[in-house]
Amino acid sequence: MVDFRSLRRMGHFLAVAEEGHFGRAAARLGLSQPPLTAQIQALEAELGVRLLERGRRGTRPTREGEALIPILRRIAEDAKRAEALARELRDGRHAPMAMACVTSALFDFLPPFSQALRKMQPELALAVQEMDTTDALEALRRGDVDFALVRLDEPHAPFGLQLLGRDRLLAALPEAHPLAKGDLPIRLARLASEPLVLLPRSISAAYFDRQVAACREAGFEPRAIREAGSAMAQLAFVASGFGAALVSSGIAGLRPPGVVFRELAGGVPSVGVSLAWNQERDTDTVKLAREAAWQAFGEG
Repeated sequence: MVDFRSLRRMGHFLAVAEEGHFGRAAARLGLSQPPLTAQIQALEAELGVRLLERGRRGTRPTREGEALIPILRRIAEDAKRAEALARELRDGRHAPMAMACVTSALFDFLPPFSQALRKMQPELALAVQEMDTTDALEALRRGDVDFALVRLDEPHAPFGLQLLGRDRLLAALPEAHPLAKGDLPIRLARLASEPLVLLPRSISAAYFDRQVAACREAGFEPRAIREAGSAMAQLAFVASGFGAALVSSGIAGLRPPGVVFRELAGGVPSVGVSLAWNQERDTDTVKLAREAAWQAFGEG
């Protein structure tokens, strides 16, 4: 059970730590100083460590207090979000929806989809979790999310798919790379001798297979030097000069420093982005999401 008294005490401690003064923190919280002091002492008793120490220059966290501040701040922020959501539900707003979204769909696909959802349900509470395709499908299987935007364009039981659209592969290059200069599209075959930074096939088999197939169609076998556990790590490795990468055009919206994106000649297609849901849980929430997807993207 959540102890809201402890949550309030954590907020009181953070206020004193930020203000560096009990009096200023009390004024900020709308309290008198003695009750605030009592709340901090109660929190110290609960945690079993001393959190604050007073000196001539004011009040500052102890070493233990400093170590706890990042964790307590996250707890306090989560508590605020929980309180806000509870308030929305008390006011009769719609039950929250949970969705997963792959990184490469965050810019081109998520905004129009979420806008269509909110247009259909203005009071919608939507929680979005960034996941790769494999994790998103597992979350759908477990019922942790209601629907997901994934890199998948072929049926995959027990999941239903609604294709939202397709984008293209780009070459992601370190900014100092010779091929990073210029505006004209480059042939994919020019990457034949380049070490590539790849996402592992376990993250998205369809996405991995499409990239390998594109390289083979260009006449070479990709030479992977490193596998990255996420799209962000992949771009960081490129920026660090470990190699080039093939990425979906949607990822270019991240605009990471040190990385240059180049178009590929002929427009090499990527794996499409689809709305996915668990067909064993074809709920009203899923029906709403499918309608919003159709409104935003038509037939994909």
